[in-house]
Amino acid sequence: MVERNYGFPNKIICPCKKCRNLKHHCVDDVFEHLVITGMDPTYRIWVHHGEQPIDTQVDEVSNDMDAFDLYTTAAMDDVDNNIGCGGGEDDEFVNEDLQKKLEDEETPLYEGSEKYTKLSSIVALYRLKNLNGWTDKSFTKLLELLCDMFPKNNVLPDSMYSVRKFLRNFDLKYEKIDACINDCCLFRKEKAKMDVCPKCSVSRWKVDKHTKNVKVGEAAKVLRYFPIIPRLKRLFRSKEMAENLRWHFTHKSIDGKMRHPVDTPAWDSINERGPEFNLEPRNLRLGLAADGINPYKSLSSTYSCWPVMLVIYNLPPWLCMRDENTFLSLLIPGRKQPGNDIDIYLEPLIEDLNKLWNNGVHTYDAFDKSFFNLKAMLLWTINDFPAYGNLAGCTTKGKTACPICGNDTCATRLKHSKKISYQNTRRFLPFDHPYRSKKAWFNGATEERGPPKV
Repeated sequence: MVERNYGFPNKIICPCKKCRNLKHHCVDDVFEHLVITGMDPTYRIWVHHGEQPIDTQVDEVSNDMDAFDLYTTAAMDDVDNNIGCGGGEDDEFVNEDLQKKLEDEETPLYEGSEKYTKLSSIVALYRLKNLNGWTDKSFTKLLELLCDMFPKNNVLPDSMYSVRKFLRNFDLKYEKIDACINDCCLFRKEKAKMDVCPKCSVSRWKVDKHTKNVKVGEAAKVLRYFPIIPRLKRLFRSKEMAENLRWHFTHKSIDGKMRHPVDTPAWDSINERGPEFNLEPRNLRLGLAADGINPYKSLSSTYSCWPVMLVIYNLPPWLCMRDENTFLSLLIPGRKQPGNDIDIYLEPLIEDLNKLWNNGVHTYDAFDKSFFNLKAMLLWTINDFPAYGNLAGCTTKGKTACPICGNDTCATRLKHSKKISYQNTRRFLPFDHPYRSKKAWFNGATEERGPPKV
């Protein structure tokens, strides 16, 4: 139960991870708790701090429908792929496969079920598993219980393995690409059949630590690539999503205030460089975000992997940053960060981005009920300073660490710690500022230089 606050008007409920709105503390103590332990991630509507509760049922249903649409449109992609291909030897197989997918969309969960089909129920349950961090074992137990609770003629899978096998039929797959353990190359295209790296001559396969035997067929390092072109095409299979992807074209700010990336100078610059690209409102503007994470939820840096995400900025601001609209395109394996060799792992993604920019892809628009040539471009990258150096090729360390100041960066090597310190920031102050003449406060000298010329 929540502690009552009788007689302590100067205390408030603490929403940190440890207290979880169960205890009252002084404001300073609450601030300290939030800094040290962080906010309770499950506390999204601040009902204990004045915010009015809202009905989240609509949002949950909407999220389930978004996930459901993602899978149903995967089945419809086969229609595009098989237009005009009659007479082939594989037509019978393809049509049977497509028919099976469509049947799974429409098959009721059990006889008499009007709300849930086989596909929609699996998607809803699988989404709950991911949101709440359920283990595969606990999810299997839940499925077994639900299968027993529902009528005997229900079509719900009874294990996690069956769910994954079922969803795999809808082509939401990723590509496994073997990589050199030293980040020299990807074993694809002309290197697909090589057993050793052509640059460092290290084996492509794992080597047993004890016997030193090579485990042929078991790659030492694997890049996982989630192809973006099929996923972008599927967005336009949803009538509502296809309409939202035009939002930027008619909602540019007219009062000079920035409310969306469409109001930024970068967006205007792209429109000036590629006027033909701008004429089609359905062409996509993307942002690329990359950073290292520790998948084992530990502060230890002994292992890290690098996800590369894509954000779609055509959408309105309330949809731009939703989880469903942020695509995981690459998962770069660890143990160590790729550093400047990250471009090796970006190869498949860059190839698809070049295809989307130069040629485009034939896409069906459910809103207009017509086909069009979809193009996309990379608007900018989102990353921290070290990753910025890796992606952009800029120097972010040493005496010229500032990519703006360059050789004019104010850097001093400390004698005892043997580290670089960036001082003399007084040069950015106005020339009549009193700090410029304060010798004793700083390095014992007056500052007469102006800011570096960019």
